Amino acid sequence: MLERMRSRLLLTTGALLLTLSACGGGDEPAPDPQHKDGASNVAVVNPLTGIKLAKAPKNPVFVVKIDNTPPSAPQTEIDKADLVVEQLVEGGATRLAALYYSKLPENVGHVRSMRATDIGIAKPVNGQIVASGGAGVTISRIKSAGIPIHSEDGGSPGLSRGPGYAPYNVLANLKTVNEEAVNTPPAHAYFQWAAANATTPTGTKASNVSVPFSRSHTTTFSFQNGTWKRTNGTSEKEFAAKNLVVLWADEQDAGYTDPAGSPVPETVFDGTGKAVVFVGKNRIDGTWKKAGKGATIVLTAKDGTEFKLPAGSTWIELLSKSQAGELTVN
Repeated sequence: MLERMRSRLLLTTGALLLTLSACGGGDEPAPDPQHKDGASNVAVVNPLTGIKLAKAPKNPVFVVKIDNTPPSAPQTEIDKADLVVEQLVEGGATRLAALYYSKLPENVGHVRSMRATDIGIAKPVNGQIVASGGAGVTISRIKSAGIPIHSEDGGSPGLSRGPGYAPYNVLANLKTVNEEAVNTPPAHAYFQWAAANATTPTGTKASNVSVPFSRSHTTTFSFQNGTWKRTNGTSEKEFAAKNLVVLWADEQDAGYTDPAGSPVPETVFDGTGKAVVFVGKNRIDGTWKKAGKGATIVLTAKDGTEFKLPAGSTWIELLSKSQAGELTVN
């Protein structure tokens, strides 16, 4: 009888030890076998929108440079971006920087060249620039800032020529671009984010906004079905912005000219300046500040109170203090 009980005890103890061994000693949970990185299953907040994602994307933030002139129309898949920045380039024209993190569309375009302004656009979220190419001085500055570049001129995969004529026909497949990218997590939130339904400072009501970047280009927006959309854009499907943020920043000479001889401007995306923020139809006047090119944007209302931006898709109009005109709002 005693021998039988001793045998059962030994069998039970052995089974328990095998179970503990299979659990890795009980100190750390075993990683999900479907993911190489256990952190990929952890819910994270999208730094570009403030919205929680079910798991961390297996890609960095891609900053795609998109042409914004009629010869390149139509723009494709900017509606799938998390955040868009419109910036001034030479000749009074503008270019888009569309930031993708939660989705990687396969037909983004039409892709054009990078600018030094992109350092301040990409740096807060460790963004990687996707472009057709760029001037040598620009490429050197961006690389010196530690920002990876994926370009057609550089032979990066995922960039190809579509229908139409050069240089207005480069398309980006971000899933293919991601195959050579190092997955560097975003460093900071783009804005100080609040809950999607958070209360913001009370301002005047607005339904239509005209934003004059220069004497030759104005972008117009209308509040439609709960979001802000461009009314003079060329996209197949327009980006729907919950927040429309207009920022005035310093401008400096980028140090070179375009092929037509026009000086290339650089909008310096740090420091401080005037801000007009539209959250829904509510207009909030104030200022913005950014402690460095890689810092989070901080918004302050006219009364000096800092406020957070409600979570959601955001379109930024990055204006030059020296070239932009006054907004028309009604």
